[in-house]
Order: sequence, then C-alpha cells, then structure tokens
Amino acid sequence: MSTEFQVSYTLDVLFYIKCLVDEEKRSQYDEDIRRFLPMLGTVSDEYLEKLKKINKKNPKFIDHMVSLLIVNDHLHDWTTTDLLDRPKRLVVMFRKSGQATGASKDMKKFIKNDFSKTIPLIKTIASDLERLGFKKFWLEEKLPALKERSAENKLVLSKFNIAQHVNGWVEKQKIPDGGQWYMLAYNGNKYKILLNEFNVTSPITAADELFDSIVAYALNATSYKSYCKVLKPTPNLKAELKGHKNYKSYKKISVYADACLKMALKIYLREGYNKTDITIDEDYPLATDLLSYLRSDEKLADETVGHYITNMMKYFSR
Repeated sequence: MSTEFQVSYTLDVLFYIKCLVDEEKRSQYDEDIRRFLPMLGTVSDEYLEKLKKINKKNPKFIDHMVSLLIVNDHLHDWTTTDLLDRPKRLVVMFRKSGQATGASKDMKKFIKNDFSKTIPLIKTIASDLERLGFKKFWLEEKLPALKERSAENKLVLSKFNIAQHVNGWVEKQKIPDGGQWYMLAYNGNKYKILLNEFNVTSPITAADELFDSIVAYALNATSYKSYCKVLKPTPNLKAELKGHKNYKSYKKISVYADACLKMALKIYLREGYNKTDITIDEDYPLATDLLSYLRSDEKLADETVGHYITNMMKYFSR
C-alpha cells in the first residue's frame, strides 16, 4: 500500500480553534493566535468561552470533530461552511463509513451529547476567521510548508517500514501500515492516530524525527504491566526499587519493570533505524539489563509480545 499525505484546510481550521481554547496548544502557536484572536467578533468571543468549557470537560472534542470529517466523502470538495451546515449528514456518513463501531466510548458520548451544540459554535468561529483572511493566510504561509514536509516524510517512509517495526511490540494500538497520512499545520508536535486508521502529524515534526514520535506514541499507548507481574524480584532488584528516587511513583515492582522496559524498548526500537543518540539514566539499572537482553535474545517474528516479555521477566526473577 502506497503512502499518501493529504492536507485539509477544514481540518486545520478545527485544530486552530482547538489552539484558541486550549492553553497548552495556544503556546505552540502564539504568533498565529495573536494574529487573528484580537479581531474576532464579540459573538465568536462568546462562543470561544463556551468551547473552553466543553474542552475542559472533553479535551478530545476537536479530535472527535476531525474524525467525523476525515471520513466524509466531501471533505476535500466542499467548503468548511457547507460541511458544518450539515451536522446530521456528518453523523450519517460517519456511521456509513463503518468507523462508528470501533469509535471510542468518549467519541460516542460526544456525538450523542455535545456534538449538536458544538457545531454551530465552530461554524460561526470558522466563518469569522475566513472573514478576517485566515484562509488566505493558510494558503500562502502554511500550505507550502505542509507540502514540503509531506514530500520529505514520504521519502523517509519509503525507505523504512516503521509500522511493521513498531507493531511487533504492541498489541492494541497498532500503527496504521501505509495508507493515508494527514499533514496538518496546527496538530502540534505529537504524532497521533485517529479512528485506528489515519496517521496525523505536522510540519513541526522534522522528517528525521518522525519515527521517534511514532515509537514514543506506541510505547505511551502500551502497558506491559500484566506481563511484568510474573517478575519475582531478586534482593538486589528489591533494593534498587526501594532506594529509587522515584519510588513513590512506582511502588510496585511490576510498575517499575514496565517503566524500565519502555526505556529499553525506546532505545532498542530506535536502533532499528540507526538512531543511537539516547542513553538510559544510570538510576535505572534494570532498564540497562533489559536492553542487553533485547539485544542478545531477539524476539522471533511470529512470537507474541506476551510470550517474549513473560520469558524475559522469568529470566530476571530470583
């Protein structure tokens, strides 16, 4: 399956609005925010306050909006206003796409409750932004960078199958292999997956850092604690945990082992595409030992993650 990068003004408008209501996101795009926020009308200002309350209750509400739109058959040929003018159609098309069955509980709850009252707020603010020249600004100042980074990332992905490399170590949050990618100016600096199918990144992430962000995403979304519970700590390992500077954060040996395994895997997976610029903190000797094990006793291609890690933990048991 060939890798294709897409851009979308409509999806970027939604993510820009996310920046207007989320302090963490706003800090990443302060200059762009100050360019348009002061000129918004009083109605948009009022609606932004309402969206801030929704964002506080559901920080992923814009991700849910984007997910509804990303599978719409008219995303790339209808205007933002036309798409948002048909909220019922957005839901119908989403359900017809087959994505509704696999949607998260959080997204299903959003569609049932806050979606209908969020759409008119977003539509008004998006229209106000276009009145102020946001679309012209996006076309002239953002689109060229989106296209340039898309070309760079496509070249990088053609040389190494990062999804296959990472998916051998995760069970649930698989990285979509090939297929559709979206390059969005206001996505932030974190790689994300929408609907278990669409890869989303931004120009903030340089091409040579893309794989690192995918590894970080996969490990953050994965827990190995259940497999680490078979670890019966040696006296030295007990002492290592009890004397650790972050003992209060770990407490249980399975939690500590999970953290150490992720540190080791972060380096091990990066070595797979020739990135060796990070080291393990000396306060985590177990992580160093686990990395040595990963290097010397590689997981077989058809071996499950659970089987491999269980055997690894037994190896380090008393």
